[in-house]
Amino acid sequence: MKRKKKYLLFVLMLLLLLLTLMGCSGNTRGNIPAEDFDTFLDRIFTTEVQKDTLTLNYSIANPENYGITDPEISFGHYNKKYIEESLAASENYLAALKQYDYNSLTEDQKLSYDILKEDLELETTFGDFILYSEGLGPTTGIQAQLPVLLAEYNFYQKQDIENYIQLLPQVYDYFEEICEFEKEKSDAGLFMSDEVADSIMDQCQEFINEKENNYLIGIFNEKISEYEGLTEEEIKSYKAANKTAILNSVIPAYELLMDTLTDLKGNGTNQKGLCHYDKGKEYYEFLIKVNTGSSRQIPELKKMLENSLSSNMLKLNQIMTKNPDVYDTVMSLTYSLTEPAEIIEYLKEAIQEDFPPCPDVTYTIKYVDKSLQDHLSPAMYLIPPLDSYDNNIIYINENPDYDLSEIFTTIAHEGYPGHLYQSVYFRSLNPPAIRNLLSFGGYAEGWATYVEYYSYHLAGFSKDVADFLEANMAANMALYCRIDMGIHYDGWSLSDTAAYLKNYISDSNTIKLLYSTMIEEPALYPQYGIGYLEIMDLKATAQKALGDKFVLKDFHKFLLDIGPAQFGIIADRLDTWIKNQKAGS
Repeated sequence: MKRKKKYLLFVLMLLLLLLTLMGCSGNTRGNIPAEDFDTFLDRIFTTEVQKDTLTLNYSIANPENYGITDPEISFGHYNKKYIEESLAASENYLAALKQYDYNSLTEDQKLSYDILKEDLELETTFGDFILYSEGLGPTTGIQAQLPVLLAEYNFYQKQDIENYIQLLPQVYDYFEEICEFEKEKSDAGLFMSDEVADSIMDQCQEFINEKENNYLIGIFNEKISEYEGLTEEEIKSYKAANKTAILNSVIPAYELLMDTLTDLKGNGTNQKGLCHYDKGKEYYEFLIKVNTGSSRQIPELKKMLENSLSSNMLKLNQIMTKNPDVYDTVMSLTYSLTEPAEIIEYLKEAIQEDFPPCPDVTYTIKYVDKSLQDHLSPAMYLIPPLDSYDNNIIYINENPDYDLSEIFTTIAHEGYPGHLYQSVYFRSLNPPAIRNLLSFGGYAEGWATYVEYYSYHLAGFSKDVADFLEANMAANMALYCRIDMGIHYDGWSLSDTAAYLKNYISDSNTIKLLYSTMIEEPALYPQYGIGYLEIMDLKATAQKALGDKFVLKDFHKFLLDIGPAQFGIIADRLDTWIKNQKAGS
């Protein structure tokens, strides 16, 4: 059994797992709102998007069009007090939201209302778990993502270069706050396991190994040399300022983090799953809700996963019974397309039958720097600004451990009809700006996983082979998600995990690797697996209700038109969509 590759969709909010809505309303419940609903949403967006410079730069290309002038240059903060203040402010926003007369809103406004209300209500339950949260992680942690986020910082105009130069020296201060937060976690008995600490320290060391030739120095020099309109003196000055900041702030920040983790290592009281902490089980339930967007309780989710695993295993057996040669074919198959750009162009055409049209945009294929290869995903897509989604970036990781000969489905996941297609499609609908800032990993990764499995049927394989590959991957994903829940919710040890996997995996090294992976980043895989199953459930509901009237392209359009949201909210609107489909409207 192959280890499932980790995928990473960059989330640009570095401070919290959730959107923290700062600000305070002077209204009391029952009063008439002082502004109309759309203005209220825009005010939330304008306030939030400039809370840190990275979020602003990645979210909008033209801040002035949103009334944002001279924003503060900052990474924001990473400390308990700031988070507590943010949560208190969120409660005020929730109260203000509830003052609006729901029945007077348009259908689009009701959708935004429902999404924001559910998101805020969940966020306000976070207060008991602040020190349980973890901003560091071998793959999705701040220290892992930051180098690429800085490398791809957008220079829309000259002022953006100036802002970037001002931002870099603050990396050290930001990491200082992270280190203090980790010390608080340690004092509370909530520090990470030794194995996770080692993995993060290894990642940091690899990034700073070649100080004078650091990745962020070389990539900045390339970008600044290609930027039109700068004088030779300006180019020289900017390059010198960037190098100074990397050597005197960024690299020391990573060294500080390594020193802190070294000092704290061994203080972790729990080397197992989250449920072995005092409130760990409740925190894991919270994480699952946040990461998946599913309203189902974990026992129901576990049942979904078990059903998916058994049904897909049955499907595999049925295919092999019908076609005994299919397994050997799968083990020796090759993809006719292996170049990322060729695959994207092929998929753009191949998906037209089952997916609605999407604006034609440009994209750039880039490759992960060697200093980051061991700790980043096989591929990743950077979400474009809401007002400038014409240019898109997909990173490919050429780590020898990843088999790039099978990159076809990875490109489907990251490009068409995956993240790139879905992000561009949604932005082209011109939704309220706040909806571009909210993050719903279950929807985004569930969609990308769903279309990744769909892409086996576009790769030129026979139906039996495509069905086999799809069922195999779906079974693998259900297995990984069930292990994640077993470890962090049920309290499985390594031996418990091995006992559960005995009918699927016999290799002890593979089992240990899976166990370690789930320990490192809890609730990561359920974003993909539960998100996928929620979409499959919506699809099955629509197929059963519509019968011969079900059209896959129309169903995809329904999901894409709603955009990123919680699955309960999508399910509520599915009933109306089904009625309209039956009526032929």
